[in-house]
Amino acid sequence: MDIIIASYQCESNTLATHHPGKEDFEYAAGDAVSRKLAVTELFEREGFTVIPSIYADALPSGTVEQDIHAYYSEQILDTVRANPDAHGVFIFFHGSMEVDGIGSGELDILKKIRKILKNKSALIAISLDAHANITDELCDYADIISGFKTIPHVDQAECQRRSAEALCYCLKNSVKPYSYMQRVPFLLKNDTVQTGYEPLKSLIEETKRLESTEDILCANLFLGHCWIDAPNTSASTLVTALKPEVARDVAKELAVKLWNTRRDYKFTVEAEEPEECVKRAIEGKERRIFITDSGDNTTAGAEGDTTGILELLLAEKPEKKVCVAGITDFDTVDGLWSCADGAQVELKKLGVSGVVKAHGKVLGWTGECLGRSLAVTVGNIDVIFTDLRSSYTRKESFDAANVDLLAYEIVVVKLGYLFTALKPYADRELFALSEGSSCVELKKLGLKRILRPMFPLDEFEFDPYK
Repeated sequence: MDIIIASYQCESNTLATHHPGKEDFEYAAGDAVSRKLAVTELFEREGFTVIPSIYADALPSGTVEQDIHAYYSEQILDTVRANPDAHGVFIFFHGSMEVDGIGSGELDILKKIRKILKNKSALIAISLDAHANITDELCDYADIISGFKTIPHVDQAECQRRSAEALCYCLKNSVKPYSYMQRVPFLLKNDTVQTGYEPLKSLIEETKRLESTEDILCANLFLGHCWIDAPNTSASTLVTALKPEVARDVAKELAVKLWNTRRDYKFTVEAEEPEECVKRAIEGKERRIFITDSGDNTTAGAEGDTTGILELLLAEKPEKKVCVAGITDFDTVDGLWSCADGAQVELKKLGVSGVVKAHGKVLGWTGECLGRSLAVTVGNIDVIFTDLRSSYTRKESFDAANVDLLAYEIVVVKLGYLFTALKPYADRELFALSEGSSCVELKKLGLKRILRPMFPLDEFEFDPYK
């Protein structure tokens, strides 16, 4: 039996201005796709023939324009057209891709795949990010749906394999699974929702317990993505089971439990205005303090080009060694790229002079080089400029920029919560409540297309059984 595999991901932010182009996607086709996804060995071990399509994964951005969506989605559809009798399809999506004039990019592809498949008993399995905004129709087109159980995300491979294992089981046993989604009408500041802390920690454990039972293949909590202004933006629960009534009943039970925790999510680190964060970082006694610039968080789709926190630091002229990582500025990188390390340069946009410290690379999600970085030293501050949007979520990103993360006492990154791979290097975390397209204050986002009522914008009672 044949299984088509693919990945196509870009988490959207309808408030951001940068629409992803082809240069923003980490791309692979053919056998390279098999190496990038975590399911190939599992499928082959179970006796299935794997048919790879494409792997296209971009840093979160603004909405995806139709021509870019068509470019990637048509490649997946062409693979299905060439193999219309395939028994299964596995796709690793994000779940919050918003395409201009279309809506959910994931739903658009799934609808078209269903029309192409000639084998009407073929099953479609997908894996999604925990921040997916689930559409009402998703379960009509995807048979098996699994979501991450970690925020920050570290279980991407496990999530893929959970969906793939369910697909193998159902195909080998000629079983038709059922998926049911229950919308939970709340949106939270995404950075307050982490699975290592209560109340979400216990709820995730509950989903794992449910998946250990005989009838349930996948039990998911999706927390939603608050920076998309769309009708499907909200939290939800979704269960894939062997019986439709089990999928429905368990999804509703989980929805009640999730709704009951809606007031319990808080920041787990110091969350303050940027000025206060800079003050605390300079005065702090800890060995290394991270400041996350949450309003310009590139992993939430923001542009990554604001210099507000950098300017605050420049004004303070700190004695501590500082790194500001990942300011998107093509003009600076391109204009100064020919300057040798050690050269004196002018940073005209900031009105200061500096010294070129290092030429480097920008890494994509899976470690491939996607662009250029240029580190410039101004006083005790090293600024890493990039020629495209980037995310400094792990030490390897600093290494690729040819700067030593361990040499700094203050590190500023364009993130919200600090990613797991950076936590071992942080003795203290400061969450800057900065303005921007990934601002965490929901009332400032101006959401107009979301369903109402929606907590915390509205106070109301919710009962999934009505």
